[in-house]
Amino acid sequence: MFRKLFKYLKVIDIDVLIYSMTKDTIVEFTVLDYTIQSEVINERKKNYFIQIKDKIIHLSSLFKSIFLLQLIQKKGPVIGECYTKEEFKGKSIYPFVINYIAREEILFNNQAEVFIVVNSDNISSIRGIEKAGFKLHTKIQASRFLFFHYHVKKSLP
Repeated sequence: MFRKLFKYLKVIDIDVLIYSMTKDTIVEFTVLDYTIQSEVINERKKNYFIQIKDKIIHLSSLFKSIFLLQLIQKKGPVIGECYTKEEFKGKSIYPFVINYIAREEILFNNQAEVFIVVNSDNISSIRGIEKAGFKLHTKIQASRFLFFHYHVKKSLP
């Protein structure tokens, strides 16, 4: 039990890019021959996934909000914890799913803006995010201890 708690008691350096999509920047993405399914995990999280037979080949989560957005005075749903099975990478599945999630949130759930956060060194995810139509909103560099952010540097595109 103490090991689980101990991992939260250290300083974490953050270097992330925050992308967003709004009704004005929404784009239609090529429809792929996959069915996107969803499952509500709890009141704050919903999973979207593509399953072939009984194997999940892609999973993305949608969070109602995350604490990090407070640093840029924003609120809204955030896509994260995305994973594509190795043999399905490079087939545009990731941008297909995140574009689908953002469009659903904006057009059907009346969200003004949908966000996605990515580590600034994750080049392949950044390419997929931009391919899906998300626009760079802010770059954040900071240190975090528990829920406290300090040495925060924000830069706009």
